[in-house]
Amino acid sequence: MNKYDDLKKIPISIPIRTWDWTKVRSIRIEENGEKLVPLSLAPDKILVSPQYYIQGISGALPECYARETVYHKLIEASKLLPRGYKLVILDCWRPLKIQYSLFEILKRELKKQFPLASEEEINNETLKYVALPSNDPARPSPHNTGGAVDLTIADEDGNLLNMGTGFDDTTPKSRTIYFEELLERGENLNAEELEALENRRLLYHIMTSVGFSNYLEEWWHYDYGNQNWAWMKGKDVAIYGKTVPLFPWRKDIE
Repeated sequence: MNKYDDLKKIPISIPIRTWDWTKVRSIRIEENGEKLVPLSLAPDKILVSPQYYIQGISGALPECYARETVYHKLIEASKLLPRGYKLVILDCWRPLKIQYSLFEILKRELKKQFPLASEEEINNETLKYVALPSNDPARPSPHNTGGAVDLTIADEDGNLLNMGTGFDDTTPKSRTIYFEELLERGENLNAEELEALENRRLLYHIMTSVGFSNYLEEWWHYDYGNQNWAWMKGKDVAIYGKTVPLFPWRKDIE
């Protein structure tokens, strides 16, 4: 058994199983001023596939940006993958315009799925998958800090690994420990579910080993430096707040 198979056998054990946005957003931010950098400059280790740009969401950018330290940690994590495998970045820094769009789009979809649900219930369900858009510098949306990254893994042939759901799936299966919890309840997993379980473990362990934390409701979402990360790591202070890329000829992005 190689080291990658070893990682796939280690269960994901998350000490906090219920996300609390009130506690997360109460964490103080001491912005360290680190700049955003593009993530597409090391294609031998990281592939960039900006999903919201590809899907034509208004205001989305054709590049993924993250804080400098996040970039270096992604490179570090990529080196822990099997030979030929690569991290695939789906989304990172996100303008507020995109955050508002995604929040409203998902709310509309959830209202269609649950026509009898109250406005509060719809809002709570939406918040599982899209953070509340915020102009408050003390309570920024995670992706607006440059410290949040949505990603998956591709094998040596460019095939995305089976993670049990697609990116941005809004069912309970997206919860990082969904398959772990099935096992805990004594349920039997089929071959496809076992494969997804092991692939999620691989992603989780390589990302957390270099310092990232995971957002519990989404297997693809990892954080470093922002309030999500500080809460999961038990820290009193986050080091990343609201930020924007330095575009000399564009002042309309925030």
